[in-house]
Amino acid sequence: MDNAQKILDLIAPFVKAGKVLPRTYAQINNNLADFVLLEQDGVLVACAGLKNCQEGGVGEIYALTVSKKAQKKGLSLKLLDKITLKAKAENFSKIFALTKHGTDWFIKHGFTQMSIADLPKKRQALFNHNRNSLIFFKNVN
Repeated sequence: MDNAQKILDLIAPFVKAGKVLPRTYAQINNNLADFVLLEQDGVLVACAGLKNCQEGGVGEIYALTVSKKAQKKGLSLKLLDKITLKAKAENFSKIFALTKHGTDWFIKHGFTQMSIADLPKKRQALFNHNRNSLIFFKNVN
């Protein structure tokens, strides 16, 4: 099974629960370079994408997922470390995530809640007001 399908399979229960936005195989496959992956015994147990917003040195974390079987084992912190390293390698000064769930986790790990006005202009235009997500930013330098 290829990585795009593994990611789709991993995020599927979280998409169904409304915690992660749905994505197609093509969307994931065309953006595989965005993703950091954590595997255990050859099984994908966690992933997150980091999209370049092409504006202001900012990256957006998306599809951050840790499988239910692998939760409470520190993998989300390992994932955040890998995302932060990727952000530094891509010369981002900040990363952000939009979420309706796990807000305490973001705050605990150095993110600050911000407003829509703090998002890059192009991302502001795409903001889904019906979803009403909270926005969390973190400096990566």
